[in-house]
Amino acid sequence: MAGNLSITGIVSGFDTDAMVKAIMNQERQPLTRLESQKTTLKARSDAWRELNSRLYKLKDAVYNLQSFMAFRAQKVTVSDEKVLTATASAEALLSSYQLNVKSLAKAHSVASNLLTEETTVSGGRIQITINGESKEIELNPEGSTNEERLNSIARQINQADSRVTASVVKIADNQYKLYLTSKETGTANQLELADVGGDRVLRDLGILNEDGTIANVAQAATDAEIEINGDTSNPARRASNKITDLIPGLTLTLKEEGTVTVGVELDQAKIVQNVKAFVDAYNAVMDFINQHKTFSYNKASQTGTKGELFGDSALMNIESQLKGFLFQTVEGVDQSVALLSLIGIKGASGVEGAKSGRLEFDQELFKTKLESNFNDIAKLFGAASAETKGIFTQMHEALFDWTGASGILKTKTDTLQKQMSDLDDQVAAMEDRLAKREEYYYARFAAMEKALATIQSQSTWLSAQLAALSKK
Repeated sequence: MAGNLSITGIVSGFDTDAMVKAIMNQERQPLTRLESQKTTLKARSDAWRELNSRLYKLKDAVYNLQSFMAFRAQKVTVSDEKVLTATASAEALLSSYQLNVKSLAKAHSVASNLLTEETTVSGGRIQITINGESKEIELNPEGSTNEERLNSIARQINQADSRVTASVVKIADNQYKLYLTSKETGTANQLELADVGGDRVLRDLGILNEDGTIANVAQAATDAEIEINGDTSNPARRASNKITDLIPGLTLTLKEEGTVTVGVELDQAKIVQNVKAFVDAYNAVMDFINQHKTFSYNKASQTGTKGELFGDSALMNIESQLKGFLFQTVEGVDQSVALLSLIGIKGASGVEGAKSGRLEFDQELFKTKLESNFNDIAKLFGAASAETKGIFTQMHEALFDWTGASGILKTKTDTLQKQMSDLDDQVAAMEDRLAKREEYYYARFAAMEKALATIQSQSTWLSAQLAALSKK
């Protein structure tokens, strides 16, 4: 034992350390069994945690198949994405539209006169009004040159949160222009500008005429204009080039003028992708179950090896229920697609495949069945309506219960954790007892050495006395 100070066999010649170690090895056997039990429990706990993680992924994959939205995923096609791009939500109708973008929405922009160092760049108050909202700004230009003073004005306007962007452009040496541009497009966001009181900031810059009207329009404010399906009598007009309320469920982003065809159709590829994700997640669960439930026997060594969850009834129940869902039918579904195996989701082929419980996915068969029996497959999965409990609706409910806060997996891991905690307490108590036992054995051997030393001393004295008497 670490910390013991022992004098080994000085008198007796015994290897005290070896003898105590041999004794303690025998007495530690119950502790070794406890530690072995803890190792086994930890392996089982880790296995349940990993299974829980895989079942979570399976639950998510199953949810995507039974979700009402899964069978309403839309795909948008645009004949020319240089003109516009489009995205669709589940609310978009399956249809096709011809859109003629007559004009884009543009922001109102005004410019100053061509300014030089001789131009008066004064300070004062201005008012900016956009769509009925007004903002007064006190301008105090700073700097020794007109370029510096113009940049100072632009910064003060930009910092005033006036819904306007101000910028200074150097046209040529000693020639500048100040631009004021609405941050939003459309005629509703046209700029209205005014000098306040007796100040002349905008008039001195040439942005306003003496009568207060705008002098230089760099770009007129315009709305986007779109003709739909060839109807030229009532084009749609919007203030923005990003349009969300023209066609229900469609978001359009206009880029340039031109004519395009926009089509909305079901995104069957998304459904196929979701089925493949389910098959992969299901196989990952089955592979894990097979790995941890098995028992193998080695004839040569006559030893057996079992998985961490071998013989666990809860594991076998989960496996049985998962397999059972695959063979269920749903009332009202056409007989040609009434089973998952009839639409391409079937058990792995061959004897080993059947034993593994894995699935195979025939994508081409599934696509064919989806084309001819779309609504029936949606009902089979549980994605047709909330009233119909399809196969994946039922599977999702079971997986939700198993992986929930009070589910079987949480119960299993909590129980195993409690057992490991109890073993830790037993191990700690036994370690204390064994430490005391080791001290006891060292103390007994030390006492024996002391007794032998005393006997040896007495023997030496007696021998000396006898030798002295024999000489007389």
